Parts: sequence; C-alpha cells; structure tokens
Amino acid sequence: MFKNMIMIIITVILNTTGQFMIKAGVNKIGKIDFSNLFASLVEAATNGFVIGGFFSYALSAIMWIVLLSRTQLSWAFPMVSLSYVITALVAPILLNETFSYMRFVGILIICLGVFFVSRT
Repeated sequence: MFKNMIMIIITVILNTTGQFMIKAGVNKIGKIDFSNLFASLVEAATNGFVIGGFFSYALSAIMWIVLLSRTQLSWAFPMVSLSYVITALVAPILLNETFSYMRFVGILIICLGVFFVSRT
C-alpha cells in the first residue's frame, strides 16, 4: 500500500508539472483562436515548455499504467484529484491567478473525499 501511495504522489506531481509547463508555454505563445490555429499549434509543438509538459504527461501515464497493474481503479483514480488541489493552490503563486473562498471550499471537499477513499 505504501508503494502505491508513493506512485500516486509521483503521478500527481508529474501530471501537475505537465499542466504548469504547458501553461507557461501557451502564455509565451499568446491567445490561440481558430483564425491562427495551425500556426499557433506549430508554435506550441516547438515550444520547450509545451514539449516538456507533454514529456511530463508521458511519464505520468507510464506511472499510471504501472499503478493500475497493482491496485484498483476505484481507489487510484480519486487520488489523482489531488492534482486539482495542487494546481489550485500553486497557480496563484506561479501564475498570479485568482483564488476565491469558493475555490478554497471546493479544495477542502476534494481533500475530504480523497481522505475517505484512501481509507478504504
């Protein structure tokens, strides 16, 4: 069980890191809309942060496959919601995003749910 928790933590960290890296890359590219979709996607595909973000996702997916071979999906999948928690808590610091009272309440509810699932 301890190894599974370590694998969940690694998976969540890799997933969250991928999100932040892709967001950093997209911030450098600017707003993407349908009028410049192809050019923007080419620019994104050659952006180091976006590439790094997808690489982080790939590592996360590998960890996820290994984890699912060892545990129940109904236990593991709710644990991945911790990436929502980390993202919501870190985004205001790294990306200057807003953080509201309602978002905080939502994070507490997610954490409570993860706690209960982890006990089963």
